[in-house]
Amino acid sequence: MAASLRLLLVVAVSISLRPISATVTVEDACRHTKYPAYCVKALSARPESKAAADLPALAELSLSLAAESGAATVSFVRNLGKLPGGLPPECLEECVAKFQEAVAELRRSKAALEERGDAAGAKAWATAARVDGDTCMDDCNKVEGGASPDIADRIHELGKLCSIALALTNASSRSSAA
Repeated sequence: MAASLRLLLVVAVSISLRPISATVTVEDACRHTKYPAYCVKALSARPESKAAADLPALAELSLSLAAESGAATVSFVRNLGKLPGGLPPECLEECVAKFQEAVAELRRSKAALEERGDAAGAKAWATAARVDGDTCMDDCNKVEGGASPDIADRIHELGKLCSIALALTNASSRSSAA
């Protein structure tokens, strides 16, 4: 009887020492963001969101979505340079470079979170990506014919996805610290 009680006590203590990762729905997770409806739409469109049952996994997914958005924007901007009356070369080169940096930073952010659980590093890289996206048009606005509403829409989308990734990373780091 005493051995059974000790075994039960050991099992109970070992279970209580394991980190508990609370399951969360996409809707619940997106309540932490500035753009909850957009967050739900973007994350729910991905099949991985069904398997991602906790905040860290949803934060990683949001970082992937932001990186994909940035990569699609790089292709889009490059194609604008091929169109007649497209973006001026100096604007095009700057914008492509900024979005390439943003994509690399988002990938670093995801790696920091995924591989090392480094929420601070993930937030720093995602913030840098957001700034790069936001400043893409700086040189374009100085050049006549350089401001493209299509790029502005994509910059805004990347900004929202970075904001969502930052919010979910923040919420994830708070829930794991609790």
